[in-house]
Amino acid sequence: MEVIHAPNLNAQHLPWFNVAAPLDLADLKGSVTVLDFWTFCCINCIHIIPTLKRIEAKFADDLVVIGVHSPKFPGEKRTENLERAVQRYEIAHPIVHDRDFTIWKNYTVRAWPTLVFIDPMGYIIGELAGEPDPDILEATLDNLLTALKDKNLLEGGARKLLRPIQEEAATTLRFPGKIAYSVEDGGFAIADANHNQIVLADRQGKITHRIGSGATGQKDGGFEEAEFYRPQGLAYHAGVVWVADTENHLLRKIDIAAGRVSTLCGTGQQGSYLLHTTPARQVGISSPWDVALDGHRLYFANAGTHQIGVYDIENHTAGPFAGTGQEALLDGPLGEAAFAQTSGLSLGEDGLYLADSETSAIRVISLSGEGRVDTLVGTGLFDYGDKDGKGQEALLQHPLGVHVSGGKVFIADSYNHKIRMLDLATREVRTVSASANLVCDDVTCTRLWEPAGVLMQDERLYVSDTNNHRILEIDLASGTTQRFIG
Repeated sequence: MEVIHAPNLNAQHLPWFNVAAPLDLADLKGSVTVLDFWTFCCINCIHIIPTLKRIEAKFADDLVVIGVHSPKFPGEKRTENLERAVQRYEIAHPIVHDRDFTIWKNYTVRAWPTLVFIDPMGYIIGELAGEPDPDILEATLDNLLTALKDKNLLEGGARKLLRPIQEEAATTLRFPGKIAYSVEDGGFAIADANHNQIVLADRQGKITHRIGSGATGQKDGGFEEAEFYRPQGLAYHAGVVWVADTENHLLRKIDIAAGRVSTLCGTGQQGSYLLHTTPARQVGISSPWDVALDGHRLYFANAGTHQIGVYDIENHTAGPFAGTGQEALLDGPLGEAAFAQTSGLSLGEDGLYLADSETSAIRVISLSGEGRVDTLVGTGLFDYGDKDGKGQEALLQHPLGVHVSGGKVFIADSYNHKIRMLDLATREVRTVSASANLVCDDVTCTRLWEPAGVLMQDERLYVSDTNNHRILEIDLASGTTQRFIG
């Protein structure tokens, strides 16, 4: 078999993170190098971050991971947005911002994510597209590094190349996800994702509870001992908060009166496609990103397999509700439709409304009869932009959140850094001007930065301004904005 020398990165002119200076193959001599071609929107890329951290920790002296960020969306091309993603996912290995796909093309990469393996002499010894099995990858690298060490080809000292990004000062919230409101309880719940907590607040924005110890984990129990891992989605009703505990691959329940967190659904390990309805704790789910409560049914966006699942609260079972698992935009009956990384859910107007992130689409599932999926905005995996208009004329960019209220769908158009409104009667999409041109009553009138959630309540929009670590309140009547939490 022909052995090919890896192309030089030639990336001295590109932005780098977590290193003192740009790297190239000469700097990596004597180490095994793993190039991770990724883009920060991609759920499969997010899935392998823990695997990369695992091999970095085990083989710290002899292996270097370099993330080659080759962006899909225009919003991902902006260096400051990538920097926030590196902080959000707590990535410590070197990252180069391959914004024009130069390195991608030189390595003839065709898919996100792709891992390319380079030996200590600079030769390509393997390539793997998609998500690797963590155990198999670790065992393979263990055998490889042992063999290279026996041949005296490893020089050690790989960890000396790292210079992780310095953390910002502490903030009240850290990359908040979705926000929910309970009429019965008269308060809000916020997914404080990077604090690994759920925050409860009153109508004035005063925090009343912090639920979770802050440690990463899956522990059930009281509010101070329970653990989450970057939760994103919430439903809040009558003293109970239902949680999409995203990176734990679990659905959780917070009983406020009892002061207790319990696990409802999932094994705690990333699952594969949802195929059958089975006891909920035996179902492997994959990156649940949001939840919506409808009586005894809790719908969840199973973003990792591009499906919508459903948990039956009375029978404690879970299984598929809609979607084949194919990553695409296909309408039709529930069992034939296809989604692409659904990240937001909202019930209303006799349907379940979805923010289908990777197709930059807003879609609806009819809940009457046998059910059907229809697309309201969006046309495909690589169709996106920033344009108001009617129906398919409108363009969004990786929306993450939706909320249905009064015949309108409010959309957290994340990578366009604004809130959009879809009128269900006319199919007209327009920008909520107060979200794009903030008129503030305080001194922190910073533009929205990748909002992940939106909620309409009493003619006010509550927005999870994720990268600014805060919740904003936008008064639609006056067009003014104030900081609500954070």
